[in-house]
Amino acid sequence: MRFITLPAIIIASALATLSSQPIAQDAGAVGAWQKIQKLKTTASVLHGTAHPDDEHGGVLAKLSRGDGALVILLTLTRGESGDNAIGPQLFDALGLMRTDELLTADKYYGVDEQYFSTMIDYGFSKRLDETTEKWGLDNAFRDVVRVIRMTRPWIVISRFQGNARDGHGNHSAAGVLSQQASEAAGDASRFPEQIAGGLRPWSPMKVYIGGVRAEENWTVRVDTGEYNPVLGDSYANIASLGLSFQRSQNGGRYIPSTGPSYSYYTRTASRVTAPDKENSVFDGIDTSYAGLFKVLGRTAPGVDSTLAGIDAAVARAMSTFKFTDPASAVPALAEGLRLTREVAEKPGTDPDVLDVLRIKDWQFQDAISAALGLEVSAFADLDPKRPAETGGGGGGRGMVATMAAPTPGQTFGVTVRVTNRGTRPIRLRNDPELREAHGYTVKPVSRQSTLDLQPSITSSFTVAIADDAPISTKPYFSRAAFTENRYTLSDPSSFGRPFSPPPLVAIAKYTVEGVEIEMTEVVKRREPNLPYGFVIRDVRTVPRIALTVSPMTAVVPLSSTTRTVDLDVTVMHNASAPTNGQVSLTLPAGWTSTPPQHVFAFQRAGERTTYRFKVAAKTVDLQIRDVVAVATADGKQYKEGYELIEPRDLEARYLYRPSIARVRGVDVQVVPNLKVGYVMGIGDQVPLGLQQLGAAVTLLTERDLATGDLSPYDAIVTGTRAYAVREDLKTYNKRLLDYVKAGGNMIVLYNTFELVPNEFAPFHGELLASAEEVSEEDSPITILAPTEQALNWPNKITLADFEGWVEQRGSKFFTTWDKSYTPMISTFDKGQPPQSGGWLTAKYGKGRWTYFAYALHRQLPYGVPGAFRITANLLAMGKTPN
Repeated sequence: MRFITLPAIIIASALATLSSQPIAQDAGAVGAWQKIQKLKTTASVLHGTAHPDDEHGGVLAKLSRGDGALVILLTLTRGESGDNAIGPQLFDALGLMRTDELLTADKYYGVDEQYFSTMIDYGFSKRLDETTEKWGLDNAFRDVVRVIRMTRPWIVISRFQGNARDGHGNHSAAGVLSQQASEAAGDASRFPEQIAGGLRPWSPMKVYIGGVRAEENWTVRVDTGEYNPVLGDSYANIASLGLSFQRSQNGGRYIPSTGPSYSYYTRTASRVTAPDKENSVFDGIDTSYAGLFKVLGRTAPGVDSTLAGIDAAVARAMSTFKFTDPASAVPALAEGLRLTREVAEKPGTDPDVLDVLRIKDWQFQDAISAALGLEVSAFADLDPKRPAETGGGGGGRGMVATMAAPTPGQTFGVTVRVTNRGTRPIRLRNDPELREAHGYTVKPVSRQSTLDLQPSITSSFTVAIADDAPISTKPYFSRAAFTENRYTLSDPSSFGRPFSPPPLVAIAKYTVEGVEIEMTEVVKRREPNLPYGFVIRDVRTVPRIALTVSPMTAVVPLSSTTRTVDLDVTVMHNASAPTNGQVSLTLPAGWTSTPPQHVFAFQRAGERTTYRFKVAAKTVDLQIRDVVAVATADGKQYKEGYELIEPRDLEARYLYRPSIARVRGVDVQVVPNLKVGYVMGIGDQVPLGLQQLGAAVTLLTERDLATGDLSPYDAIVTGTRAYAVREDLKTYNKRLLDYVKAGGNMIVLYNTFELVPNEFAPFHGELLASAEEVSEEDSPITILAPTEQALNWPNKITLADFEGWVEQRGSKFFTTWDKSYTPMISTFDKGQPPQSGGWLTAKYGKGRWTYFAYALHRQLPYGVPGAFRITANLLAMGKTPN
């Protein structure tokens, strides 16, 4: 029992992120039936992709929810360098968001396990060799081999083929790696350090590639349009609903479909005999329990009848299951679990067989608890003297005490409730428990006298967090600079997981039909999100004091007569007890700040104050110098803060950064006293960059666009994807064109196809949904209009101004344009024809209208000198050179 149960706990904990707060398809009788479906086969499938949203979600849903296979999704990157359709987060912050978006989508797909490599999305790439250069393909190869050895899938399905058809260098890499790593994982001489670390070689039985067309030589096709009457929809539509939660990429679009929807795959490797045209990816593989030893190439040690009994038990569970009485299947499920453990406990059972049986053990337990209608909820309360009152629901029903994220050194209460919502009497084997991570101490406070679930029992605990406990909201993966293309892991044992395991997990044990069952649930806290109710968060620690500095990169024009920088330091207080202290700056030699320090006194958790320092820089040149914000309280120094990322419907995540501002001089001339109106789109940091050039920036509201006087502005700039999210911008666009006609200077930054030139620009043009982009940040530049003012004043723009750019040149260039526009520069990725539609300018009336699709929203926050010089010229186009 101990041997088989402990791995079941580990598996359940590892999948907690996916299973917590189930969706409708996995709740009630439908959810119980779905869990029983997972028991009818021993097969497992790994699907390999490059980024979140690459996956064939409908296929995953069919394989998991229809065929019952264990489904594993390996996504090489977290999508760090994609665009963001719903907010300003980019790079690592976007990666955290997209990770959680994918986990939400996974619930709909029916994904059982989600893994990531240590590779980082460095931006759109058109070439496999660029991915090879950026990643060092051997690093990615090692990671994929490791995941295959960890998960031991029977079948690998690559989303991509590994060639130019994949349309992205990262995609092609994923196609190559899925196939080559599937072969290498079975060779013990490849990456022997993994074998020495406890992993075993593993060769999948079949490998497939996707992206195959109907008229090509495919091996198998999967109809995701098949209707599932229990789920009430097709697999494709269920998956599409899940995909819609990846809002940062698709804005939340959900497009249901009807009728057949086929995905085609070609088999590229096989260790089993299967026909050239298959009806299923499982053709040629015995997925029964009775065939388990044989299909793995092992000898069954006298357990043939026992294994056949498991098949029979699952068949009885399915035949006796009733949607009005799911518990009717429990006797058969319990028998299947008993037989599974009997085989697992037999001495000498092969490790590969045990791996399958451990997963089945957990799945049997999960199905039994769901069929019985049992539930565990665990909620934390800030006040240890007032345990949280739970209403018995993991979703937070009833009165549940609210709690902020705890800090090291804090003590709080946790209430665990086990509820029987079914009709069958159940008695726990012992009181519920809390399993704690290192640095946590759990003590029982109260418990009920009976272990009978009639309908529930409650146990209360106090949890004390040590002062030196690790900060559990901090991701276990990080990079020192955004130019690095691979993560460093602070906890190698969490390799591949979406996030590190939660520090507190509730456990309840009971016995039914003579078998022991275990249920687990991550301890949660309820946080107000009024007026929209409450959100449920995992209990994870944050630091007592957190500091953030704005701007993270500050530039000082070398032409400025005053060499000063305004830095804002925001101090966030997270502790429940009062904290007094001070915040100051550690400065380069000879620099001073006014004031030298600020004193703070916080009384409760959640308080924050922003303090301004005016830094006088004695020496400013092109060298980057660091200014460090330091908070001191109770003899301890704090030099780190975080960006809180909490999109709707997702878990809150924290991106930690040192509290450092990087200050550099930029050789840029600026027109003084410029007034700029900025139409914010999805969110970016461009206005901050404009302010560093000395401009007075006003964020324009709908009222400003509708009725405001626009004439005082020397320039009006529309921000990143503004035409995609600002309907008021479209509504009042004519007023902006009138502003230009009267002599104004309008600059439209990077936008997607929602900017329709024939409607919103002064002259005709095309901006297609498939508009070109130039992804290579070092792409060659050709200056096309050397006499134009924007290239000559107040700064002479040369090719040197395009050096040192980050992540990409630009995106969404005009495809065609009226002759009234002047293309300013052209550039191209390797193998791409020159692109001239990224910077177009036109005289309109007395003013100037410019489309600038080059990625200022990525360059200005990182202090790229040439981007500031070009921006200064754009803002000055409404002025006459001296």
